[in-house]
Amino acid sequence: MSTGLPDTLTPFSDAVQIAIIGGTGLSTLPTPPFTPITTLPTPPTPWGLPSSPISILRYAPPSSNSKATTIAFLARHGIHHQLAPHEVPNQANIAALRKLGVRCIIAFSAVGSLREEVKPRDFLVADQLIDWTRGSRPSTFFSDGLVGHVSLAEPFDPSLSTLITRALTNTQPPLSSSPSSSSSMTPLMTIHPRGTVITISGPHFSSRAESLLFRSAPFSCDVVNMSAAPEAKLAREAELGYAMVCMSTDYDSWHATNEGVSVEMVIGHMETNSVNARRAVESIVQELAKERNEDIVAGKQWEGMVKGAAGITKAEGRGKEAMSRMGWLFPGYFERE
Repeated sequence: MSTGLPDTLTPFSDAVQIAIIGGTGLSTLPTPPFTPITTLPTPPTPWGLPSSPISILRYAPPSSNSKATTIAFLARHGIHHQLAPHEVPNQANIAALRKLGVRCIIAFSAVGSLREEVKPRDFLVADQLIDWTRGSRPSTFFSDGLVGHVSLAEPFDPSLSTLITRALTNTQPPLSSSPSSSSSMTPLMTIHPRGTVITISGPHFSSRAESLLFRSAPFSCDVVNMSAAPEAKLAREAELGYAMVCMSTDYDSWHATNEGVSVEMVIGHMETNSVNARRAVESIVQELAKERNEDIVAGKQWEGMVKGAAGITKAEGRGKEAMSRMGWLFPGYFERE
């Protein structure tokens, strides 16, 4: 059964395996060091339209240890930040990137800190996730006659997260366009290499009781945002490596020194986080472009996982529409037996 949608989203020859999903504070990538190639108009998927057009950019690293790399960029909340967290078309975003050829996603998200040591303007690379959206968002590609179960024991790709932490901790170069780029290697922000993020529905910030709950046992979360779920879940179902860089903007509502989160408080730290996020992207892409990281970029460890996960539904019971959608996302995976 045909979806009536294009079989490919790639209008050029270069492979595009790396994607950056920008959140609040990262709506574009700097040019330079990234060179725009083209922008794909918002491409249709069986799950609707993505949040924004997809920008394709080229990065030529200054180091001979890394190769020139083509990447994709998608703005989670739209190019004008017009989509509230619960309105983000996560299924379409992940599906469009997968169809483009992406196998590795680095997502950026503004977060509230639930820990004294994670200060505003610090960055944290998440390693665990609690989904507190309570079913308010579509969170799976499997439905309507095709059942699939994937493991989320490690909701973020451990190898990719380690690579990102190394890139941010050891390198952290300023933007290539900076006059001091050849000499400055001073860390730009404090990096926390692990932590649990809890995703709430939004668009409201947490109440003080919720904030205190989230940071206490048994939750024991480190940061709170409105974006990691279901994005991480859908990336896993799409067999993509996925990692999230959390950018702290505030102490949420639990901290004794504030009266609760406000937009003004968030914006107060956003400008610095935005500058550092752009620098972080350059460091990360430079690390990903190294030959030793090819398997991580290609998402090799996730290949074929979904085909086995969906084997629970017998061929005669598979819904036609579900098969059509998943056939678009995974050509040849779910052919009728």
